[in-house]
Amino acid sequence: MTVILVLLCLAIAGRELYLAFERRHSPGAPEIADIRTQLRALKGTRDELEGFRASQRERLDRLAAEQERDRAALGAADARIRSLITQINDRLLPDVGGRLNRQRETANEQRESLDRLAAEVAVLRAHLVGRLDQAVAASLGGEPAELVAGALTAEPGDARAALTGPYERLAEQHGLRVELTDRDRYYLSGRSPRGLERDFTDLVAALREGCRETTEQARGLLGALRGLDRGGAQLGPLLIVATPESLVCGVLPLAELRRSAGSPLDDPAEAARRLHRLPRGRFCDLSGWPARGAGDLNERGTSR
Repeated sequence: MTVILVLLCLAIAGRELYLAFERRHSPGAPEIADIRTQLRALKGTRDELEGFRASQRERLDRLAAEQERDRAALGAADARIRSLITQINDRLLPDVGGRLNRQRETANEQRESLDRLAAEVAVLRAHLVGRLDQAVAASLGGEPAELVAGALTAEPGDARAALTGPYERLAEQHGLRVELTDRDRYYLSGRSPRGLERDFTDLVAALREGCRETTEQARGLLGALRGLDRGGAQLGPLLIVATPESLVCGVLPLAELRRSAGSPLDDPAEAARRLHRLPRGRFCDLSGWPARGAGDLNERGTSR
């Protein structure tokens, strides 16, 4: 029992010594409390920082998402703009360009039409002035101006241009001047119908005889008419008719011309039959020209 008490006393003494030693080597309670306070403050600051960082991270994520949406929207808008530009280049611009070209062509055609109309008005004015001058001269005792009808037709229609030159040269050779044209109709002045009847009767006789010196201009017109399906030329009483079957010419009597209504060339086939009914001295069949000689032409002209 004594031993146990001794050991107990020694244990109590040792504990006191240990506590005294710890009190000498350990900081005081205030310092520990201050440290703990600072630690708690630091912990709160760290939590705030973590919260701030989390909120900033969320904000950055939202900004990044918004930027991505804006980028996608800009890309879609850019694609639509490129599509519109492509459509404008592929569809609208050619259409607008075509319309502008058509409007320009229409304007040019209208300008050309106005120019042609102005030229025709000028010709009509000049013709009217000339006719008035002739009327004035006739009223003072001068010779009245002679005027005869003419015509020029062709099928196909675009072949008519090749006939105009030979026709007007033949008219000029016989003293005729073109006063006015109206589609296929010609109005010529400078010779009396009676004088033309004599000249053209001699011309038909020369064609039958194959006299080239006196029929050069006539042969030019005949050659142009020969290549047509249908066509003809009239110079006063002279009538030349081309059909698929024949090429004939003749001089119509003036009395017959007075009784005629319209142009003799309105019906080429009927005009050809009309010429075949003329007397020998007024008619010549040139269907074999120029393959046949003058004698052959004369024979065809007499065998009716």
